[in-house]
Amino acid sequence: MVDLRRTLLPVLLLSSGVQPFSSSRATSPLGSTRSSPSVSGRVTATSDVPPPAVEGRSKSATAAMPRPKKFLNDPADAVDEYVAGLLLQYPNHLRKLAGHNVVLHGSFGDEEHPNLGRVSILSGGGSGHEPAHAGYIGENMLSGAILGGIFASPAVAAILSAIRAVTLPTARGGKGCLLIVKNYTGDRLNFGMARELAAAEGYGVSMVVVADDCALPRTKGITGARGVAGTVLVHKAAGGKAGEDGAGLADVTAAAEAVSDGVSTMGVALSAVTVPGAEEANDRLDGPDMEVGLGIHGEAGARQCPLASCDGIAGEMLDAIQSYGRIGPDGESVVPLYGKGDELLVLVNNLGGTSNFEMSLLARSVVSRLEDADSCVVSRVLVGSFMTSFDMQGASVSVLPLRDVTEDIVALLDKETTAPAWVGCDVLENGKARPSSSEIPEVAAAAAPGTASGPAQLPPVEVEDFADLARAALAACSAALAEAEPLLTKYDTIVGDGDCGLTMKRGADEVASRLAAGSLRLRPPP
Repeated sequence: MVDLRRTLLPVLLLSSGVQPFSSSRATSPLGSTRSSPSVSGRVTATSDVPPPAVEGRSKSATAAMPRPKKFLNDPADAVDEYVAGLLLQYPNHLRKLAGHNVVLHGSFGDEEHPNLGRVSILSGGGSGHEPAHAGYIGENMLSGAILGGIFASPAVAAILSAIRAVTLPTARGGKGCLLIVKNYTGDRLNFGMARELAAAEGYGVSMVVVADDCALPRTKGITGARGVAGTVLVHKAAGGKAGEDGAGLADVTAAAEAVSDGVSTMGVALSAVTVPGAEEANDRLDGPDMEVGLGIHGEAGARQCPLASCDGIAGEMLDAIQSYGRIGPDGESVVPLYGKGDELLVLVNNLGGTSNFEMSLLARSVVSRLEDADSCVVSRVLVGSFMTSFDMQGASVSVLPLRDVTEDIVALLDKETTAPAWVGCDVLENGKARPSSSEIPEVAAAAAPGTASGPAQLPPVEVEDFADLARAALAACSAALAEAEPLLTKYDTIVGDGDCGLTMKRGADEVASRLAAGSLRLRPPP
């Protein structure tokens, strides 16, 4: 029989502080709600619908805004068509559960049920965070993923059907199922109710709630931190443990909790998310500012501030992570997440609309800050799109100190997987210098046969005041090229790829800089 006290009371007793599902960072019985700025600028709870566009524009201004461009048919069919596209890409790897937007590993179509030999793992949530979570289905990761509507939690019926599909009842030899859930109200309620219903049917099910976001203070509200990109590392550890011979549900749950309790994440957005089907673009961040701590559904972050440099943005995120900290050994005090000499795993996550080029710049900024300023050792750097927010131009950084987890957990994070969205990690052995930091020497040009080695001998130049003339000519050329950049860019945009003006200006600026520094050789050779 379903325990209604655990299933329904959280809804009625939101303010009681009762916590039916364990998580050291998710303090609410329901999990984090979406949030948006109120009139006063304070954060207020809302539904799972993303915040509306900024109010105050005239009707004529609203009508004049162009409709966002998306690769889209009917928005109502978008999730169904996304699943269909996945199945076409991975015809041997994935299967769909009939009647639901639930994607499973292909082995669940085999005659022998996989749950007889290993614990199953499910995750999911609203669509719009791809490749999470269906992209992490594979050996040593997820068994399946339940897809809700756009930014909407999946229904209890879909979650329960997924549990039944990947799990055998305990009485029939099933090894159980772990649910990995991000800390949001709808997800915690629906996954939690499905868990109770499955337990009443004889299935062994446990649940871990991930709350890795550091955007809002620990003392703000009762909902706890949100679950964001660090969830992917929880998938990896739990999946790796499930792949070990003899691992039971308690073992897999413990591996997931170890990473969930240790990882912290902070994000920054340069533009807001526009969901498919919206009549106009979300222009809340169209100005020159960036937003620190913007949520993966577009919910408000900690604050907006002037756009910083890449190094500055990395510093903002890492400062927030350190300020949020972790619970100390006494179980009460808050201490910094990492300290001098700590070995770290860092995940730099693209929120959807940031170029790969910029992601590499951000990764350099993050690692440089951690190693040069904070004296840590970053042995694992994962960079890519792990948990997105459609087209949001932004990024998040997740930090997992490896001193807080056992060597076995580290091995699980390094374990190979067939999940198509997982990006492999080039592990740096702790205590060793990066081979990539040492440049391969340039090979000098060989002398032509029959000639002496060394630079060619040039005829003497006899021009009075040569250095002054050269300096003036180079300065004039540099200034002219820099001034002509907009025109050159305009013409090259019409006939080429639009980079001519910027490239010429970059070269001109460098020449001008070296002239000012006196580092250009202006005198002719003797």
